[in-house]
Amino acid sequence: MPRVLNYVRRERDHFVNGVMKEVTTIGDGPLLRGYARFESPTTLRVGDDLRVTAQRFVIATGSAPLVPDELKVFGKRLITSDDLFELRTLPKRVAVFGAEPIALELGQALARLDIDVFMFGKGGSIGALTDPPVRDALAAALSDAFYFDPDAKFDEMSLRDSKPYLHFTAPGGKHHRETFDLVLAATGRAPNLKPLAPENTGIELNDKGVPVFDETTMQCGDSGIFIAGNCDGTRPWLHDAADGGKLAGDNAARFPDVRPVRRKVPFSIVFCEPQVAMIGASFDKLDPATTVVGEVSFESQGRSRVMRQNQGLLHVYADTKSGKLLGAQGCGPAMEHLGHLLAWALQLELTLDDMLKLPFYHPVVEEGLRSALKDADKKCYEARSEIPPALPNAASY
Repeated sequence: MPRVLNYVRRERDHFVNGVMKEVTTIGDGPLLRGYARFESPTTLRVGDDLRVTAQRFVIATGSAPLVPDELKVFGKRLITSDDLFELRTLPKRVAVFGAEPIALELGQALARLDIDVFMFGKGGSIGALTDPPVRDALAAALSDAFYFDPDAKFDEMSLRDSKPYLHFTAPGGKHHRETFDLVLAATGRAPNLKPLAPENTGIELNDKGVPVFDETTMQCGDSGIFIAGNCDGTRPWLHDAADGGKLAGDNAARFPDVRPVRRKVPFSIVFCEPQVAMIGASFDKLDPATTVVGEVSFESQGRSRVMRQNQGLLHVYADTKSGKLLGAQGCGPAMEHLGHLLAWALQLELTLDDMLKLPFYHPVVEEGLRSALKDADKKCYEARSEIPPALPNAASY
């Protein structure tokens, strides 16, 4: 176990050091170290004595673990994802609170290190999925590996003999009384903005305390303040943070000549197993009357069975009339790769027919994607066939 933890820390430090080296190249002149807070739209106070005045700012303060108040009863036995990697030994039993990406990845990793894991979600949400059948398929796969309840109900949460104690009711109605060594709060992250006092900028803030901004420019209101990264509360993914950082920096440099861009297709992956991918339009935002859903189950998909990774479900969404791809959600093998193909197709505004004209090798997991596209294409054809012909207008006689 110590070897595993040392390896994880070495890898983390390797990636972080790359960023730190870039920071050190800035030099001590323009690099100011200290806690900053806005005093006005053009003034920052850094520490107690230093005041910085500028016409343009880029906020990139990142995010911080979000810990619900009810979990604070566990005191020193409560850790976050930031704390986990500093442990020198791992406990035998862990209660994981949260069922979103960070919780799924860390909870499953702990379970595979032979730790007894109980994972508790809230409200039934799993991995940020909004498509119920895909969400259910993921829940079923995860439940095979450890105790998993995406909508947990608790009768008691406390410390007993200095150990976390939980009294809860399982989905089947059975009551459990369990004691744990640690509780991991993986309940999401919140924009790390409050210490910056953004309210002093005069810019309108949303309900999360984030300045209202334009995603196509990253400009906050009509000010010279720009925002980038997961402190904006919208796209908490590194590739989008990098894109947003470049966009914010470019527009801050040329302000007031702010230029909008077309942002890339929303695309996220959860690196649990089965993997999860969400691309483009969210299922809950689609109009059922104008959308078809193409489906493939990986349980019987050839390559998935051969690899003994035949779990999961993929749904692709398309516009009924045009056959244009709108988005997808899925869990299954190689979803990180299928997700990229779908994201590229969406970015290029391809239709189902466009994608089905592309080559698919045999035997590969990508054949599962082709099956889902064929299913959606068939449903588009059937839906169009049911539309009665339009009546001729006067000009056609």
